[in-house]
Amino acid sequence: MPRLIDSLLRYIASFGRLTLLGFLTLVTSTSFATETEQQVQAWIIAADSYRMPFKSGELKSALTLYKNEEKQQSSEFFIQVNEQGDSRVTMLNQRSKGQKVLLTESAMWLYVPRTHKAIRITPMQRLMGQASYGDVSSLSWQHEYQWDKNPVVTKTDSVCFSVTAIRKSATYRKINLCLQKDSLRPVNAQFYLASGKLMKQATYITDIDNPQRISTTKFTQPNKKTQYTLMHNSDYQAKKLSKHIFTRQGFIKR
Repeated sequence: MPRLIDSLLRYIASFGRLTLLGFLTLVTSTSFATETEQQVQAWIIAADSYRMPFKSGELKSALTLYKNEEKQQSSEFFIQVNEQGDSRVTMLNQRSKGQKVLLTESAMWLYVPRTHKAIRITPMQRLMGQASYGDVSSLSWQHEYQWDKNPVVTKTDSVCFSVTAIRKSATYRKINLCLQKDSLRPVNAQFYLASGKLMKQATYITDIDNPQRISTTKFTQPNKKTQYTLMHNSDYQAKKLSKHIFTRQGFIKR
């Protein structure tokens, strides 16, 4: 390895001092660290605490779609989450009021009142703009993904690594995560399909009044430059919830 680096330096130096300085800056600002699986898992758990400040509880969420910086539409949701990472999402808007989504370890279900049935859907299904059903219902990476053991990239102010799905109902096959280096607060993420195609990106915005919480997530897609979707979460309440409401039977009845 020392011989390889020495050869690279001599090669780059042949192009002049500025190029050499640029290379040295890149090497010193970006490094590839050797981490353990336990360390990275602890990072993921810490990052989750910014998005979901409890193991079990309730919150409200609002999606707003923007095009050319103008508001197009919005929807509100009531979300319940348990300690296993299962969740229920209830639609609050008049047009879809009463519709509910259940996310469990193995599947996602949509209940429409007029049919009195729960139909199976994919978490990838679009809910609004750049946001899917899975984006709203899943607030915990630790239950759905694990580090793929590719090198962790350490930059000046962040650590970046990739995780792969371990849960059947996970929305994405792979996610590239970047966390703030000192606080482990989520900074941004790239979401990939099983085919390896980049599906969307997310930028995580800290709550102005509470720096320990991510209040807003901005979703964008590479092929829709003029559009983005904001997901704003609020009214967090830690609460012990019945296991029954996270079953298909309890989901339909309540």
